[in-house]
Amino acid sequence: MRILSVLFTFYCLFGCQNSMINTKQQGVHFKDSISIKSNSIQDTFKFSKAKFKSIINSHPEINLYPPLHPDLAYQKNNKGFISETGQDIYYTIYAHLLEKNNINAKQLRIKLIEAFHKVNNIHSLYKRGGSGFAHQKARITAYAEFNIYSYSNIKPNLKGFRKNKAKYIKSLINNMEKGVMKLVNTPEYAKTLILKDINSEISKLEKLIENDVVLEAVKNFEQKYYNYKNIDLIW
Repeated sequence: MRILSVLFTFYCLFGCQNSMINTKQQGVHFKDSISIKSNSIQDTFKFSKAKFKSIINSHPEINLYPPLHPDLAYQKNNKGFISETGQDIYYTIYAHLLEKNNINAKQLRIKLIEAFHKVNNIHSLYKRGGSGFAHQKARITAYAEFNIYSYSNIKPNLKGFRKNKAKYIKSLINNMEKGVMKLVNTPEYAKTLILKDINSEISKLEKLIENDVVLEAVKNFEQKYYNYKNIDLIW
C-alpha cells in the first residue's frame, strides 16, 4: 500500500473559497487525522485534521449533496490538485465524501467499480496502454459513487435487458476486432493475442452486468471516456 507522503507539499497553500454555490454542503466530522482508503486502487491517503479541513473549506464543490459530477466539480475548482496525481487524490476525496450519503449500496458499488475497471482494461489493451488508463483507475471510484447517487431511485427492470446486454456486448466485440485488425506494423499473431486478452476481459465484464442499471452505467461510462475512432489505432 503506497502512502503519498508528498501530499503536504501539494497542498501547503489553498486560496479562498469559491463564490457561493446554491447547493447545501455536507457536514464533516474531523478527527485528529484522516485516512482515506480508495475503493478502486491500493492506496490510502492520509491528512492531518487541519489539512483536510483546509481542503474542504477551500473546495466546497467537492462536498455537496446533491453532488456535482466529479468532472464538473474538479473543473470548477482544482486549485492544489492540478497534477494528474493531484486529480486522482481529488476524486478519491470526492468519492469518500459522497459514499457517506450513498447508504445501502455496497453491492452496487462493488459491481460498478469492477465493471468500470473492466472497461478501462479493455480499452487499455485496445490502445496498448498509456498513463491515462492508470490514472483512470484511481478516478473510477468517484464515477461509481456518482452513478450510485444518480440511480438511487431507479429499480432494476429486466424487461428487454438480456437483448440490450447482448447487443452491447456484441457491438463491443465487433468494435474491438475492427480496430485491432486495422493495426499497422503489427504481426497477425500479435493481433490474435491482443484480441484474446480483450475478449477475456469482455467475458468478465459481461458477467458483471446483471441488470439494466449496471448496463446503462457501463455504456455511459464507456461512451464518455473511451469514445475514439478506429483511425486512432495506427502505430
